[in-house]
Amino acid sequence: MTHLSRRAFSRLALGASLAALGAGCSRPTPGPKALKLGRDVCEHCNMIISEQRYAAQTWDAGRHRARLYDDVGCAVLAAANAGELDDPKLLFWVADAKGGAGWIAAREASYRDGFHTPMGHGYAAAPAGVWPLTYDAMLAAVRRKALCQPTSAT
Repeated sequence: MTHLSRRAFSRLALGASLAALGAGCSRPTPGPKALKLGRDVCEHCNMIISEQRYAAQTWDAGRHRARLYDDVGCAVLAAANAGELDDPKLLFWVADAKGGAGWIAAREASYRDGFHTPMGHGYAAAPAGVWPLTYDAMLAAVRRKALCQPTSAT
């Protein structure tokens, strides 16, 4: 049986500690995360996310994490309020309401209105070409609708 000297053991322990520390401190790769339905909360309206098909996510580059939303409209309004919506570097994903594609890059998806979404914005996404609205058309419609909504009790 081989015995380690104190010096060798100390180096081995230090190396293992630094490796563990480095692994624990690594930054996550930008991308959508798996939702915990019934537990995750929308960052815009603070409602619990209960349906994946209307959900959306953006990437918070400053905090190295995904921001979660229960409604595509919540993601649009939150990004607009933060001054990020028109930034081409914004990473933005929407759930495939048809269920087949999982998460879709929001700018590449097609949209349709008329859904009963969690916050009433009414838009859902599918892969490109499935539905008639483009990303830009959906953004404009959500922004127009938000201007018509009262923001505080009168």
